[in-house]
Amino acid sequence: MKLTAAQISEKCGAVVKGDSTFVVTGVGDPKTAAPDFLCFAHAEKYLAAIESSPSQIWLITQDLFDRLSQRSKDSKTFLITPKPYVAFVQVVKHFHPPEPVKSGIHPQAFVHPEARIHKTAEIGPFVFVGADSEIGAGCILKSGSYVGQHVKIGDNCLIHAGARVLDYCVVGHRVILHPGACVGGDGFGFIPHEGAQLKIPQVGKVILGDDVEVGCNSTIDRGTVGDTIVGEGTKIDNLVQIGHNCIIGKHNILCAFVGLSGNTTVGDYCLFAGQSATKGHLKIGSFVQIGGQTGVSKDLPSKVSVKGYPAQPVTEYLKNQALVMKLPEIYKRLLSIEKLVKGTNDAETN
Repeated sequence: MKLTAAQISEKCGAVVKGDSTFVVTGVGDPKTAAPDFLCFAHAEKYLAAIESSPSQIWLITQDLFDRLSQRSKDSKTFLITPKPYVAFVQVVKHFHPPEPVKSGIHPQAFVHPEARIHKTAEIGPFVFVGADSEIGAGCILKSGSYVGQHVKIGDNCLIHAGARVLDYCVVGHRVILHPGACVGGDGFGFIPHEGAQLKIPQVGKVILGDDVEVGCNSTIDRGTVGDTIVGEGTKIDNLVQIGHNCIIGKHNILCAFVGLSGNTTVGDYCLFAGQSATKGHLKIGSFVQIGGQTGVSKDLPSKVSVKGYPAQPVTEYLKNQALVMKLPEIYKRLLSIEKLVKGTNDAETN
């Protein structure tokens, strides 16, 4: 596929500065891109990359363009837009469109006679679809994916190889489950009883809203009695654990290695950075930012940013960290003062 600079500008509303007939054949990384591959930059730290990159065409802001050398302005073509990253995403979709749905059920798939598969869905080889399950229009179930019994999957979902949706779970429209994702495994519930651990039956389900994405090898446990719910637009990275009966709102971001203990409630538009975790039975408001490796042990109101263990306001955490870095110096000064005080006391005694 090919696009001219003028065609790209029409797609993303950018202003061309340079050769509007320049032909773009792909998109790439600034260090390795071919001269006719489009790149983007949205921050000052990329100025040097723009100057030295083999790429001859860029999506950038007006501010970055103004800071470039005249040599680059004269020799390269630029597409000026306030949001070059967003524009770049739009162009990437043109050069790398999603694969078309190949409607039909592969002869090596197993689909229970009582399952309902939309005629436009694609069921790949070695897929399992259980009894009374429903697969919506335009869905793609890749090789080796598993859908249990009494499952409902909406339209235009993509279930990658090895992903699993277990019994009674509900998946909305345009959901993506990456390889190894497991939706609906048992919650971790046991009661000490007569010298052993008595398993608590997990009879709830998992409900995923529209446009949810679940990364590789992430797990979302079903509820004990009620349901585990993930709101629309929430994006879950690889290797994330969501415990039973968690209720997660809309458009949240959960980065890799995040762990939410059971019965955690999260509002909308929250960010959980890598390796952050919560204690169970907590309520977290909306627009909350939780830093990497943060341990949340108490409820959090909306519109706060926390970091550390235990979780504390970011400004307080940074002040405390600055003090920690000074501890060796403080310790040396304390030893000097102790020696001075001891020497004075010895002199007075003598």
